Amino acid sequence: MAGGIKSRISKKFQQPISFSLFFGLIKLVMNESRLKMNASFTSSAVTIPTNHQNTAQHKDSASVYTDTIAEQPSKAKQYMTKARHILWALFVKYWFLLGLLIAIILAVFFPNVARKGGYLRAEWTIKWGAVIVIFLISGLSLRTKILAETILRIRLHLLIQIINLIIIPFTVFGLVLLFFKLHMNISSLLLVGVVIAASTPTTVSSNVVMTKNACGNEASALMNAALGNVLGIFVSPALVSVFQGPLLAATPEDESAAQAGGQVDFVQVLKQLGVTVLAPLVVGQVIQWIWTDAIAKFKVKCRLSDVSSFMLLTMVWSVFSDAVYSGSFSAVTPKDIVAVAIINGGLYILFSLLCLVLARLPLPRWIKTPEFIQRLRYSREDTVAIMYCGATKTVAMGVPLINVLYQNGDPGTIGVLSTPLLLYHVEQLIFGNIEVELLKKWVKKGQKKDQESAIVRDEEENGAVVYDSDVTRAASSHIQSTVVAYSPSPLSQSHFEKLQH
Repeated sequence: MAGGIKSRISKKFQQPISFSLFFGLIKLVMNESRLKMNASFTSSAVTIPTNHQNTAQHKDSASVYTDTIAEQPSKAKQYMTKARHILWALFVKYWFLLGLLIAIILAVFFPNVARKGGYLRAEWTIKWGAVIVIFLISGLSLRTKILAETILRIRLHLLIQIINLIIIPFTVFGLVLLFFKLHMNISSLLLVGVVIAASTPTTVSSNVVMTKNACGNEASALMNAALGNVLGIFVSPALVSVFQGPLLAATPEDESAAQAGGQVDFVQVLKQLGVTVLAPLVVGQVIQWIWTDAIAKFKVKCRLSDVSSFMLLTMVWSVFSDAVYSGSFSAVTPKDIVAVAIINGGLYILFSLLCLVLARLPLPRWIKTPEFIQRLRYSREDTVAIMYCGATKTVAMGVPLINVLYQNGDPGTIGVLSTPLLLYHVEQLIFGNIEVELLKKWVKKGQKKDQESAIVRDEEENGAVVYDSDVTRAASSHIQSTVVAYSPSPLSQSHFEKLQH
């Protein structure tokens, strides 16, 4: 029975096993042929590099890597060089403002160095020596020949000096009296300092530079800078002397009038200003007149303008050292400083617009401008000079003036009184440089307009015909030639009329 079962099982599975073996052999053959084809394909597509090729590829990859490494430092070096140039340009342009910050920091931390009676004996070395150096350099820098060329423009000079030494001081004086009447919560000494700042003349150098950069009348700016500072020696002390009484009377009762230094000794002030300001200015002018070319080269080589600015920084250092040493800033809060800075900015913008209006006398477009107003109007170049000379105030004259006016009072008070003037100086530099680009575009626009009107005027005077294009010119010439060459036909009525005549 067992043998019968085995025979049945073998018969049952014999046929499938043979089929499976057959298909397995076929798959094995196909796989071998496929492997051979893949091997031949890869052998033909892939070439094994030789040693020379390996070294070449290694060199190429190394050179690319080294070039990438070399490019990174070069780019970084370029960025560093560019950043260094930008920082240096900013330093050259604004080094005086940075110097102001350093001078104030030195005064706060080392007040004994530059205070009155300190290590430097600032009452002689700075408040006399530095002032004399500043105005000697001013005398050497003022170009007398250019001043002589513009001295006859009396109406222009009068307008600038009236704005700078009359309109602005009295306007600010009235405004501060109004603040006192309203009991505004601002330090009274700072407000008195605002009036003193408004009483100083126009600045010596920055207004000339900004006028030149804005394409204005540089000669007129230079003339009025010199004239204003000479007049300021006499006018500014007189204005402060006039304003001081009403200001002290209007000051709130909790502040002592003695803080402002008492009454101004006008004669003594003129004597000291004559020695420290007027005499060096005249000496510098005489030297500059005799050795004009040599002084011009010396001024550029020794950078006398920077020396003058540095001397001014030493004065600021001394003034603030006195204020910190005596504790005068204890009554001044940061809120007061911010309020004075806002007042100064508003005053500068207001007075610049006033100068613009008085110089150009604008009228609405729908009103025809009378001829006499057109004659009274100044050119755009002169208007730029009026704006910069009328609205700016000098630190070089103002700080020595405050030192002289209040030399008998509390030394620390001078620092507080000088603060509005220093703030105004910084703000006029900022606003003035912003105005330069605007005024420059305005002046060039006017110059272009004047050139176009001059061309039209010349063409009208010469009877020239303006053609729109060459096509128009050719067409008109063709028409004219046709008209000239025209003759009537022999059969026309006009021909018979011509024969009869």
